Amino acid sequence: MTGWLVVTGPHRGELRGRDCATNPPFEPYVDAEGNRHTFRSRYLEWLEERERRAP
Repeated sequence: MTGWLVVTGPHRGELRGRDCATNPPFEPYVDAEGNRHTFRSRYLEWLEERERRAP
């Protein structure tokens, strides 16, 4: 599995991923509500997850 940050074009700022073993198209990362993740939204989600797990 690889992740990519789109840096140009109409989807600039979105995160996309794909499973390189099967070579499917790049699919957008989405949150729990189905909204496409930007680098910022995914990073903030990751930080919140880490805060919840912190002792």
